[in-house]
Amino acid sequence: MLDQADVVVIGAGASGIGAALTLAQVGKKVALLEKGNKPGGAGMFGAQGLFAVESKAQQESSEVSDRNYKLQDAYKELIDYTHYRSNLALTRKVLQESASTIAWLADNGLKTELVDNTQEVHQGHPRVYHQYIDKFAGFQRLLDQFSANGGELLTETAAVDLQTNGGQITGVQVEHADQRHLIETKVVIVADGGYVGNKKLVEENLQIDAANLYSMGERKATGDGISMLAKLGADTSSLGVFENHAASAVSPTDPKWHNDTIFTLTNLPFLWINSEGKRFVNEDICYDFALWGNITYTQGGFYYFLLNQEQVDFLQENKLAWTHSFERTFTSLSHEPVTHEVGPFPTIADDLNDAIKNNLAWKADSIEKLANKLDLSLGNLQATVARYNQLINENNDLDFNKDPKFLAFPLEKGPYYAIKAQSTTLGTIGGISVNDDLEVMGKDKKPIQGAFAVGNNAAGMYDTSYPTLEGVSCAFAWNSGRLAGKAAVKLLEQGCEKYYN
Repeated sequence: MLDQADVVVIGAGASGIGAALTLAQVGKKVALLEKGNKPGGAGMFGAQGLFAVESKAQQESSEVSDRNYKLQDAYKELIDYTHYRSNLALTRKVLQESASTIAWLADNGLKTELVDNTQEVHQGHPRVYHQYIDKFAGFQRLLDQFSANGGELLTETAAVDLQTNGGQITGVQVEHADQRHLIETKVVIVADGGYVGNKKLVEENLQIDAANLYSMGERKATGDGISMLAKLGADTSSLGVFENHAASAVSPTDPKWHNDTIFTLTNLPFLWINSEGKRFVNEDICYDFALWGNITYTQGGFYYFLLNQEQVDFLQENKLAWTHSFERTFTSLSHEPVTHEVGPFPTIADDLNDAIKNNLAWKADSIEKLANKLDLSLGNLQATVARYNQLINENNDLDFNKDPKFLAFPLEKGPYYAIKAQSTTLGTIGGISVNDDLEVMGKDKKPIQGAFAVGNNAAGMYDTSYPTLEGVSCAFAWNSGRLAGKAAVKLLEQGCEKYYN
């Protein structure tokens, strides 16, 4: 175990590896801590690629729109999305770094390829998604480069406390094999992925009932780094931002339950109703995962989608010329064409019964009985279904402007089915307040000397939600890590007194 390092990086995901390798490549002595037994984090196990603007692949693309998409275009999209309620200087730095990060990753063993945007609604947008090639081997090559440059990866080693003297970082207390050890250092970069794995912190910062949140995030991300920085006086006012992403049909009794038919049905724009029994959105929002996730969150974290027996019978025997909202995501990985059709579902009757047995679906012979089972206002539900049938008959969604192609399947007679879909998060993206060098800011708006926060531990890139530009959270991880690494080099070479004055 190391006794001393120039920099201790806490967390070996994308942001931590980005910071650690950047530092090691200029000769700094770096300890990279990973509390699990496998490095990579959500940047490897969850993500398939990252956003970049003005990359070599975009500049050499045969598509004019790719070549014409510039830094200022991406910058304007992001700050318009956040309504200027974000750190504009940090946003610009991350975007400016993004193209060089793609090249840097490739130079160090993790190549990417520019692919079609992975969501259906983004096909008219210039391509920004750089998909990993040979992902797991590529991550290992990055770590091999880190080791070859003198870095030390310490797995199953958790940071438990940050030591300071006079407001300056002096060391990190770590725990390995039930033994505690102090690594003396002047710089710490906290990169352990946010707090989505910490039930208590999630409940404290969530605006919905935690029972309605399904997490697909990194379970090891338990907010350790955030908690340690908070003890030092870090500004934690931006913690309550979650990476809302689509909605999921989840069994409350068996979280591992999965049914392919129900999964597909959840990803289609049928009639959706909220806890008041009212329609609340154009359901084809399911083709933009961030916006779909956001609207679900605003409804208390769940809604029901409705089918009737006539519709079920049709789906059992026929293909439907609609696009599964996740199909393009899957096909882009395998370079296969999108079919733009779903079904038929020969086992749909059994699949719905399976969902009913797992307490996320209900069947009733009438609207009255369905309202009773779901504890909904009967008047609201009756009015909603009647109005939806009218909109289908007129082939014009005057209420929410859903594409007329999805105005199908009137619900005129039972039996009826309701399936619950609930909020899904990929992690927390609200974190510690940082400046544009990723330095941790105290509640007094001054940096905590020697402390940096990156990736999902850092606030500033978002206001209230994950933006619709694909791959931004993974790009923020890599680029914030590299930017913090470069700032840490400057700090080490100048010394604290000169750097902070």
